[in-house]
Amino acid sequence: MPQIVCISYETWETSPCRVKNLLQGLPEVEMLYFEPEQPLFSNLRRPREGSRVDGGIIAFNLPCSIPADEDIPSRLVRRSKRNAAFIRKCMKERGFEKPVLWLRCPDQVELAFELSQCNGLIYDCDQDWEKLPPEWEAALCGEANLSLAASESIRERLGQYSDNVALIPNGLDYPLFVQAAKRYSSFPADLQDIPSPTVGFLGEVGDFTQLGPVYHAATLHRDWQFVFVGPYSRRNVGYPTVKRLPNVHFLGEKSLRSLPRYLSRFDICFSLLDEHLPDPAAVPEQLYRYLASGKPTVNMLTEGHAPFYPDVVYTAHFDIEFEQACQIALDENSSAISRRRIQYAAAAEWGRRSQALTQLLDTNGLL
Repeated sequence: MPQIVCISYETWETSPCRVKNLLQGLPEVEMLYFEPEQPLFSNLRRPREGSRVDGGIIAFNLPCSIPADEDIPSRLVRRSKRNAAFIRKCMKERGFEKPVLWLRCPDQVELAFELSQCNGLIYDCDQDWEKLPPEWEAALCGEANLSLAASESIRERLGQYSDNVALIPNGLDYPLFVQAAKRYSSFPADLQDIPSPTVGFLGEVGDFTQLGPVYHAATLHRDWQFVFVGPYSRRNVGYPTVKRLPNVHFLGEKSLRSLPRYLSRFDICFSLLDEHLPDPAAVPEQLYRYLASGKPTVNMLTEGHAPFYPDVVYTAHFDIEFEQACQIALDENSSAISRRRIQYAAAAEWGRRSQALTQLLDTNGLL
């Protein structure tokens, strides 16, 4: 049975978790999944110590340590040596002798050297990592047997450092979210008293999510109902102001299986920017979920960012553009455009991504 050791920057439960979704479609595989280090004196949950999370997959937390710093190179080396020793110990205890190493961030470059006994190296990139030194990524790509890029722009960047870069975009659970394209006889109870038109958001509102566009549009159009489905942070600086508007509704986190019923109730969908995060280099799963519903969608991006699916998605950069794009989206009346959105989503099903990955790993002798 193939064995993989993955060192990730996200927890296994993160939704969506790219590695989890890609690997679920692979042939039977054993994997040790190492989640990020928890900060010293952290009040977060107790670190994992070998918890089985799914089938043959066991998750661990890497040891607590100071963060890597390009200005203090010794930090990266010390952290990598400590983490490598912990990973080797876990591998030995679980009988992983020559697994494939799967890395997800350029600051793991020293781990590639420390764990050179592994039977191959995959670098899986779905971000720009513009705040990290480019030489880290260059070295990691140079060592990798195969680099995976989640977008065409990432593939072009990694292509500077390696001749073996493959495009494996993000995806979605298409069979689940295409259900949002059908008409339900009833909707969730917390949507029953919210009139149309509904302008819906499916996802997390974090501390730094920019709610300004919603405030601008909601004050101009009191008849539009802005509905947020997902966890939200009360620490967000814009939350108290937006929450007071009578046509803005924060419904909280819902189960994954219930999300299509909420999505089907939206008249249009939208995304927002996060001040703490750069524009996504790859299409986020949130947008794929919107496409699966066939609903008109307004996607917020920073100025200069190339739009995603511009033939079926309305792009906005500023508050006023967001309000205008929502108006255009609400006025849309084209079944052909709706069908095209669903077709794009169908092509992005995680199962298809996994099939392409399986062929790549097999061709490169990594499976």
